[in-house]
Amino acid sequence: MTNSAELYTELKPEIGAIANQLFDLSEKFLQKQGNFLPHAAVLTEEGEIRLVAAAPPNDLTNSTEVLPLLHGGLRQQAKERSLKAIGVAENVTVTLEGQRTTKAIKVLFEHKRGLTVALYLPFEKKLFRGYILGTPFSMNAQAEVNAWGQNSA
Repeated sequence: MTNSAELYTELKPEIGAIANQLFDLSEKFLQKQGNFLPHAAVLTEEGEIRLVAAAPPNDLTNSTEVLPLLHGGLRQQAKERSLKAIGVAENVTVTLEGQRTTKAIKVLFEHKRGLTVALYLPFEKKLFRGYILGTPFSMNAQAEVNAWGQNSA
């Protein structure tokens, strides 16, 4: 049986493929708009990455409305298509032990083999335009989408 650390090492290329795409897109949204709504990416069995978004029927929306729709759409895609992994990007606030609160881009990565990892890229708004990106970090997490009906490893 594979433990979480071994599975993480084995799946690191897939984690990186999804996370890098979502971090890059999220950073572009931050630079252009100063914020972003949750968005996602899926990794097909063929190795293709597809971006995914969701929106409620009304034009004015927020993350609280979009996130459950996005999760539901990802679960539906996992039922209808052969997917290996999904990733969901959000703008969050985190506090690391012994440090101050900071904003971060969070990418929650869920793999059909049971691994769930949260990756974070801290950022700060510059005084005059733009953002300063911090050092990324990751940690094991609980599945939020549960696209394959299982808990994280």
